[in-house]
Amino acid sequence: MKLKFNMNIISNSPYLPMVQQFIRNKKLSIPTAAVVLILLLLLVFSSGGGESIPTSEARKGPFLVSIKSSGEIRAANSFTMTTPRLTWGQMQIVYLIPEGTIVKKGDVVIRFASTTIDKTIQDKESELNILKSELTKFRADREVRLAELDGNLKNTELSFEQAKLQVEKMKFEAEVQRKETEINLQRGKIAYEQAQRKIESQKVVEQSEERKQVLKIKQVEADLTRAKADKEEYTLKATMDGLTVYEMNWQTGRKISVGDSPWPGMPLVSLPDLAKMQSVTQINEVDISKVSKLQTVKVKLDAFPEREFKGTVQAVGTIGQQNDRTATLKTFEVVIDIEGTDPVLKPGMTTSNEIIMATLADTLFIPLESVFEKDGKTIVYRMSGSSARPVEVKIGTKNTNFVVITEGLEPGDKVTLRDPTIQQDERTGGQKQSSGTKL
Repeated sequence: MKLKFNMNIISNSPYLPMVQQFIRNKKLSIPTAAVVLILLLLLVFSSGGGESIPTSEARKGPFLVSIKSSGEIRAANSFTMTTPRLTWGQMQIVYLIPEGTIVKKGDVVIRFASTTIDKTIQDKESELNILKSELTKFRADREVRLAELDGNLKNTELSFEQAKLQVEKMKFEAEVQRKETEINLQRGKIAYEQAQRKIESQKVVEQSEERKQVLKIKQVEADLTRAKADKEEYTLKATMDGLTVYEMNWQTGRKISVGDSPWPGMPLVSLPDLAKMQSVTQINEVDISKVSKLQTVKVKLDAFPEREFKGTVQAVGTIGQQNDRTATLKTFEVVIDIEGTDPVLKPGMTTSNEIIMATLADTLFIPLESVFEKDGKTIVYRMSGSSARPVEVKIGTKNTNFVVITEGLEPGDKVTLRDPTIQQDERTGGQKQSSGTKL
């Protein structure tokens, strides 16, 4: 038997220092030292210095025809709170409930600085009080003016009546006197009619002025009501129960925080409803035709791989998208409803999803790594004792990790997980040469 020794194995052996010390202590001769060294080499090779091939066993049982993909947790229902669209100047955040707080409907989530609108409300209230005072004074003055005009009207009416009586008395007097009384009568009539027209005109003027003042008061009242209603929007309250999640502020490149001045309509805080969660994943265009609504899904959290949740495909995207410019394949969004509720499920957590298209009963399958294509044939390397022999097989359907074997193997057969004919590069761990291709 010819052994090929590797000096790196010898120099890195944990037994080498002990052997060297033993040789020095015993002052062994060169031939004896050589014998000891040979024993060291045998020890190295017998303790695992040789190469072993990893294997797997052909198993028979239920086989899942499935697709695996990564995804992200989100709430099925969510409400996003945005900056109010108001006209009272720049909004500034002065209070934010801590992110991750579970809130109830009506809880205060965000407050904005209200200095500007508070001053507006104060100014409008002062203006309204002044206008109401002016209206009260105007109405009082109007009563005085109309009373004076009414008195003047009555006086002219009396003068007019006296002129009428005087004309009756002057029927039998001289012509000159009679003419004089008739002229006085006409003057009294004209004065009376003028007094009537003046009081009517004054009433119209007074009513017009009152309407103007009342209208102005109503306008200020409307402004005040709107300002007070807008001030309510300076405090944003939760419209539903949920978990507070801060949105990104693209002006600062970080999540929103106290002191930010967001633009109108800008998303600030999302309130996902934790009662119903989903996993959103992307499936490439090669596999998307295999995915359909209502298919069963196994959902696992990357942070808690021991936890598994049952899911159902709720929606399959119809428009492909390219994740980046270098990607050659487009992907389609698939939304998975997660059954039940669990406090561990949080929006943004990454998931590993296995979408199950079918379950084949009593099926023989092996790992994908064990199947190779050589010379137009599909083969595996089956272990026979301590050696691996190529065996031609026929394969069926496959999933992410395993492939069905329809002919060529029996349950319990051990197959290699790599091609044993390919030498492993001892320096890099890679392959030096391959005579076939992996499936």
